[in-house]
Amino acid sequence: MVLFRTLRLALVAVLLSSTFGCREILHDILDDIHDDEEEPTTFIVTVENVSEPGLIDTDRANGIVPLSPGVFALYKTTAGSKAVFAPHMPADEGTELIAEDGMAMVKADQLAGEESIGMSGILSPDGPILPGEPYSFEVTALPGYYLQVVTMFVQSNDWFYGFNDGGLPLFDGDEPIYGDVTEYISLYDAGTEADTAPGTGPDQVLAQEPGSSNVGPHDEVDVIKPVADRDFDFHVPENASVIKITVKPK
Repeated sequence: MVLFRTLRLALVAVLLSSTFGCREILHDILDDIHDDEEEPTTFIVTVENVSEPGLIDTDRANGIVPLSPGVFALYKTTAGSKAVFAPHMPADEGTELIAEDGMAMVKADQLAGEESIGMSGILSPDGPILPGEPYSFEVTALPGYYLQVVTMFVQSNDWFYGFNDGGLPLFDGDEPIYGDVTEYISLYDAGTEADTAPGTGPDQVLAQEPGSSNVGPHDEVDVIKPVADRDFDFHVPENASVIKITVKPK
């Protein structure tokens, strides 16, 4: 635990020069929840970092993979899904800032103003999620609503985790889901910065000056793609060795 506390102090300086201390942004669920006769369900969502020292072959952060401050959003429509991020389309500014630098405020502000988003907020606003320091938040929903999260795979140039297939449905029919939902998470490449192996190269955020952004050569791919669809010649750790997400109705 002493090791991770030391890492936290170092990482906060690098990752959070423009995010640290910012307030969490929440706004009301869409009007149909208030108008519906059915009682909405509140879910506790927990994001855990399960990476261990030496997971990746690097001296940076002792080989763990910190998870950056990011965003979460609740929505019902395809428009809501695309407002967070859209695979095979270019990343918007807010998504790029999370994916490259772990800076969440621009994306959080964008989502707070989107009519298609029912509820949104900053994921882990006070610092990166390190092993042994899970972060939990609450969302309130009715059947038909989806959850999305975006958090940076920090030992990368521009990778982030998010739920695949347009988001995670919070209900199975009329029944709220419960348990470990990590299998529905994918690792995405934002397509904004040329990639090097995890934990290597001068352009990844942990090698940058604190507060800097848009560092490094541009990626010619130029659209968001699952990392699994990229033909990299280096090892990428399994999702379940880095991140675990659980959902529990209150």
